[in-house]
Amino acid sequence: MMASFSLLLIKAYKLQVIEHDVHSSFIESLESRIKDIPPLRGKIKLDDGTILAWDEILYTADAWGMNIPEEIKKKLEKIVGRRKAMKLLLGEKILVSKGEAELLKSFGIKVSEKIVRRYKNLAPHVVGYIGSEREGISGVEKAYDEVLKGQKGSELVVIDPSGKELGKVVEVPPIPGKDVVLTLKKELQEFAEKVLKEVGKAGVIIVSNPKTGEIYTLASFPSFDPNTFTGEMFYRKWLRMKNDPKAPLLNRAISALYPPGSSIKPLYALAFLLNNGDPNEGIVCKGRFAYKNKEGKVVAIYKDWKISGHGFVDLRKALRVSCNVYFYQLGLKLGIEKMKKMASLLRLDDKTGIDLPGEVRGIFPSPSWKMEKYGEPWYPGDTILLSIGQGYILLTPMEMLNLISFIANRGKVFKPHVVKKVGKEYIKPKVILSVDIEKDVWDYLIRALKDVTSFPGNENEDPGTAYKAFKDFDHPVAGKTGTAETSQGKPHSWFIGFSPIENPEVAIVVLIEKGGYGSEMAAPIARRMLDLYFKLKSH
Repeated sequence: MMASFSLLLIKAYKLQVIEHDVHSSFIESLESRIKDIPPLRGKIKLDDGTILAWDEILYTADAWGMNIPEEIKKKLEKIVGRRKAMKLLLGEKILVSKGEAELLKSFGIKVSEKIVRRYKNLAPHVVGYIGSEREGISGVEKAYDEVLKGQKGSELVVIDPSGKELGKVVEVPPIPGKDVVLTLKKELQEFAEKVLKEVGKAGVIIVSNPKTGEIYTLASFPSFDPNTFTGEMFYRKWLRMKNDPKAPLLNRAISALYPPGSSIKPLYALAFLLNNGDPNEGIVCKGRFAYKNKEGKVVAIYKDWKISGHGFVDLRKALRVSCNVYFYQLGLKLGIEKMKKMASLLRLDDKTGIDLPGEVRGIFPSPSWKMEKYGEPWYPGDTILLSIGQGYILLTPMEMLNLISFIANRGKVFKPHVVKKVGKEYIKPKVILSVDIEKDVWDYLIRALKDVTSFPGNENEDPGTAYKAFKDFDHPVAGKTGTAETSQGKPHSWFIGFSPIENPEVAIVVLIEKGGYGSEMAAPIARRMLDLYFKLKSH
């Protein structure tokens, strides 16, 4: 239809404007062309108005091959300055402002426009970046590409035989994309990125509102600057960064799997309580557990992190001091089927459904999984290792956030999300899991997790593993440290928690790869993040 319309326009031009025969051959040589007009992508910004991603129009002037009169040359200096004017007259392309572009066009100078994407370089793993065709490649740029990209416009132009545009006949303007507002809190995000950079190890910090699923902070380190991809040679730059052994493009919060270590123990404590386990029944921990076969022969020795042992340990103390010997035996009492059933009830190894691309699913192993994966049966030793978050279990930090949010909300999980508003439409919180569990069970578990951060210890009892990190903290915190052994080097350092205890408004996950003990690395970082959260709230 457009082609027919353009022919009619050209014919009309011939009949109404050109009457002299000498011009008829020239008119016959004219062509019409439909050109796309790219739309501006919507902005990605924060609730406080901070813009994290936006489009900028670059104007380039080009006078190559033009015979510019002397009076125009003098005017060029006044418009763009002597240096730029000289470059332009020598055939070089120059960048100009929008106002300069309009004046240059009035003198017949060719001016082209190019839209480039700019980034503030905050939360790049959340914001993402676009490709050479202006399509979303990662992060929110990809997840919300359909609403951000807008709709192309078009224009009908008349072109002479040399390819020069003689004028615009019809224009259908493009429709800009919608703006997207994120749930992130600027000061928290900036601080999290600063802390991870100071630590200098790969890691993740996530802070959320467990009552809504809003993500306040999602920092993954090492990081990258998305402005790297706004220039030429996009693919070459991207490939070089993709092949970087430090994996700066990897969003470790959702796309990397880790053994959770002792941070998984609250899951098994909950399973034990729901299966009528007696939390007051204890064991004597001497720093090691001797596993015996049916004949009573010791076939394996499993050590505690505290060589001298923890003495008498019940469930509450086992969580407080993270006693491995207690959980080895708790795991054997429960058995792999009940442990797996509890994990499945929480959908722990399912994708969380966060509104970001690239999320991977964790692994909570089972006998059938192991047989399918390795062709081997499940052994008691597998259960023992699983009971302290080691062995085959691998989870993402975001899955661990769902676990601690489940506890904070006493059986309810909201879908985690990083986008608060699209255009004028707000994203409503969505419950993705709800499990009815007795109040007494929650009270016991949460008191035990509070002990982790608040029990000072005495001459007979060890303090909570995160007590030192949270000493004198003004707000009650329930949490769990984790120290996950790796095949090489130091263990991964974990902390998961929430605060306040009675009416939780913030949940946190800290993971530092090869950071050492959770009590010494991850827990102090969590304390600093929560310090800032409550400080900002009070203001």
